[in-house]
Amino acid sequence: MRLALSRILTIGLIAAIAVIGSIAGRAVWEGVTAQDKPLALSPSQEALSEESAAAKFEGELLGIYIIDANDSDAAARVPDKFVTGKEVCGSQRTEQVSWDRAGEFGLTISLPEPFRLVPDSLNTGVIACGSTVYAARWEYSALLASGYPGSLIIARSPFKYVQFGAPAQRVHATEIGGLPAVYIEPLIPSGIGSAALVVFPGDAVITEITSSGIPDADLLKVAEIVGAAIAEEH
Repeated sequence: MRLALSRILTIGLIAAIAVIGSIAGRAVWEGVTAQDKPLALSPSQEALSEESAAAKFEGELLGIYIIDANDSDAAARVPDKFVTGKEVCGSQRTEQVSWDRAGEFGLTISLPEPFRLVPDSLNTGVIACGSTVYAARWEYSALLASGYPGSLIIARSPFKYVQFGAPAQRVHATEIGGLPAVYIEPLIPSGIGSAALVVFPGDAVITEITSSGIPDADLLKVAEIVGAAIAEEH
């Protein structure tokens, strides 16, 4: 097994997404409870406690290896066959480059309201090290009918493992838009107070959709759009 450090470097392309993956997203919905309109129910304390205490899924599903983002030792257990950022970039500095260099990581998508692209976000752009482009990503914000704000990030890269802490009952192999997909559903259907993830495997490029505060129905609609865009590439 390679050192955990080399695994962590791979996830540099979506470092800011770690904030989205935290149950601390509960602070988002707590901050808007003063609004006048009725708000959707948040997770119960019992649900949050059970989620925190449950063993997190670790293993390979549809060719994607999943490790717990909060387990500092998990990265060292990723099998050697999964390419790391260290192997792609070595000691070269990671930087954002122009969109015309996106190449195979580019994707033409248009999401409907309430999703709005955040063009100036650090989670929107093309990522490279030296002359090697290894990711593209797009961040969207959303003010949902529930009254709570949500966000999601679409990221494309060659790395076939992801860091995400969720118990096995939330992790599913499924099909979305006619494509095989890994779906880690939100803690509750409203999505409030938790993150969720959809991963479309691919031979050379995988596509991740990481959400915070997005209802599962809305996340799956976005995934259908992204899946259709991926299918058009082939």
